Amino acid sequence: MTDRDRAAKKESLIKTMTFFDIFDIPLTREEACDFTLHEKLTMDELQDFIDHEKFIVENNNHIHFRNRSLILNVRTDRELRAQKLIRKARRYAKYMQCLPFIRTVAICNSLSFYSAEKDSDIDLFIITEKNRLFISRIYALIFAQILGIRRYKKNVSGRFCFSFLISKDELDIEKIKMDEDIYLTFWLRLMRPLIGQKTYREFIKANEWINDQFNYEIDQKKHLLEKSVRMLKIQKFLEWPLKGWLGNLFEKILGSWQKKRSNKKKVKLNDSSGIIVSDTMLKFHNVDMRKKYQQLWDLRYNQFKQYLTPSSPLEDDLAAVSQSQSRQTRTLYEARFRDSAYKKNETHSLDSQKI
Repeated sequence: MTDRDRAAKKESLIKTMTFFDIFDIPLTREEACDFTLHEKLTMDELQDFIDHEKFIVENNNHIHFRNRSLILNVRTDRELRAQKLIRKARRYAKYMQCLPFIRTVAICNSLSFYSAEKDSDIDLFIITEKNRLFISRIYALIFAQILGIRRYKKNVSGRFCFSFLISKDELDIEKIKMDEDIYLTFWLRLMRPLIGQKTYREFIKANEWINDQFNYEIDQKKHLLEKSVRMLKIQKFLEWPLKGWLGNLFEKILGSWQKKRSNKKKVKLNDSSGIIVSDTMLKFHNVDMRKKYQQLWDLRYNQFKQYLTPSSPLEDDLAAVSQSQSRQTRTLYEARFRDSAYKKNETHSLDSQKI
């Protein structure tokens, strides 16, 4: 590895670590190599950084910044909760294969990061057939309502949230990307498809810009369920009467009702950028946190820019890093505390309202 290559990979590693540090997530060795922005790290290259970069440390096969060892316990607790929720999502997603016009269901947001709080819900990203977006959403809501697993008002913990849906004629979501959008970048990278691998691959192909961000092609299969012939037969049966003019009529009626209803709620928000209601995309987030995450990431990353030179930091520099990190950690926790209203008092999505 040349000095130039080493410097580039070091920068990419720090950028990646700072993103996950915002969420108190230390990375395993495998994750550090697999998730690194722009560059592909090998285990040997990662070991070289661990051995020679004093502000990066390893504990129990996890990589994190110096003086941030407490996040190991945080990750352990959140990961145990996340695993339970993922198992629940897989159990119900098997039956979602029978819902009309739903082509892909994937776990997204913090749960796809293997991170879940005590009151976390299960955020699902859904891709539907063309011109059947609103019909698909209604079926998904009815399905969750009947089974008692739908997020609704204060019933949040362990419930399903259908806050982001697109149709197959809107697979490219780059148009909702901010100029710099670190959260959307990792949101796409860490999405966990449960059903509909074929459409998921089409989705990733339509968003080729994400492959440029990670310097390799993405095809996540870890939580993918096997196709259920029985469920797919039921889906085909339920779709048959809604494929022609009758389905077009229902889609138009449901779309008109949803747009009117959403626009009424949209005007009440101080920032409505998280709400998108069109014939091809439904995104219901009363608070779009991407700007705040971008600011936190920029702030955290700028802390380490001075250490991108080939030389190692001096001991007095390390003391400065430690002190700066301590201040920065307090800043981040204070910001999260202020945002607690967002988690507890604010309605996370318009989907929590009645159908």
